[in-house]
Amino acid sequence: MSRSGKAIGLVILILVLGVLPWIVRDGFYRHLVITTLINITLAMSLWLILRTGQLSIGHVALMAIGAYTSTLLTMRLDLSFWLGLLAGGLMSAAVALVIGYLTLRLKGLYFSLVTFALAEVVRIIFNSVAPGLFGGPEGITGIPKPSIFGYEFASFTPFYYLILVIVVLAILIVARVDRSRIGMIFSAISQADSLAESVGINIMKYKVMAFVLGSFMAGVAGSFFAHYFSYISAEHFTFWISVYVLIYVVVGGSAVIIGPVIGACALTIASQGFRSLGDYEPVVFGAALVLVLLFLPDGLASLPERLREPALRATACLKRSLAARR
Repeated sequence: MSRSGKAIGLVILILVLGVLPWIVRDGFYRHLVITTLINITLAMSLWLILRTGQLSIGHVALMAIGAYTSTLLTMRLDLSFWLGLLAGGLMSAAVALVIGYLTLRLKGLYFSLVTFALAEVVRIIFNSVAPGLFGGPEGITGIPKPSIFGYEFASFTPFYYLILVIVVLAILIVARVDRSRIGMIFSAISQADSLAESVGINIMKYKVMAFVLGSFMAGVAGSFFAHYFSYISAEHFTFWISVYVLIYVVVGGSAVIIGPVIGACALTIASQGFRSLGDYEPVVFGAALVLVLLFLPDGLASLPERLREPALRATACLKRSLAARR
């Protein structure tokens, strides 16, 4: 696609996103839009970690830490939502910094198991330890809505624009990092970390950097989640959420930055569509993963390129047929 075509497409997308609150009026679809944008944020944050070749299957733990941090600060200390949002991201990043330095020397399955254990430990702490503080199995209700200059976020529109800004910032930050020298180092570590280390790259430093930045984004998403729903419990942050976020990235395409966005949009919408027939969400995710791995190993993002060559062949064949008739 030409530059002018991309620019026109971007302008159309911005206009659609800008007027979406006036287009989508049904409550169910409004909730679906918010959920999709939260999932895009989580998928982008995990994609950044995957760029260093580290497979995290405990990403939900960082989301939970951000959610509970923001909730406790706003409810117990009466801080503003905006400070809670920032603190949620920073607390998740701080935990990731400690865990990263302790575990990122591990590779492959071993690191994945550590992140799985982290997710379970965090869930058990929030579920069973200090129920007076964390709410126990019943969770915490009545989480305050955000407000700015006295205006409270009591409807879909302000929440939509807030999470849209968060998503756009997450994409821009990840894109900027990926196209920088740091992103090239991430890619080199993912492909051959021993070789990267042999040429003087401190692979531990960059793995921790990706882990911390991705965890900060997950914490921010968790904070928004808590204040949007006004209720959280440990059961909102099960291991399966981490699996679903990973599937978003794989189904969308882990090789390109747009992949997590496509995967999160497609699977969130598909899973919600099947909920009217029952709890088929795991079936939808499993089937999508199997089909993509079999027929589109590079994810849904590679579909236009896959279709381009057959389309060109068909066009050329049609032109030859028309020329022969003349």
